[in-house]
Amino acid sequence: YVINGRKWWSSGANDPRCKVFIFMGKSDPDNADRHKQQSMIIVPRDTKGVTILRALPVFGYDDAPHGHGEVLFENVRVPASNILLGEGRGFE
Repeated sequence: YVINGRKWWSSGANDPRCKVFIFMGKSDPDNADRHKQQSMIIVPRDTKGVTILRALPVFGYDDAPHGHGEVLFENVRVPASNILLGEGRGFE
């Protein structure tokens, strides 16, 4: 899979113990059942193209460095074996 997107308020993204992200995105936009359009896939934090842009405050509180972050995914390549449950099963 090749992933492109931006995620805001990713819980724990800035914590150095965070080693993987679970990315949920649209994998089948033409599926008539909108709940089956989404899939989840495991993305290792150190994958090329994953950039943690910044820590984000929540309700005016700064919980850096362990709080929520803005994460950019640019042409991130992960193997199909990283998908959770299978394509279109992101809401299960």
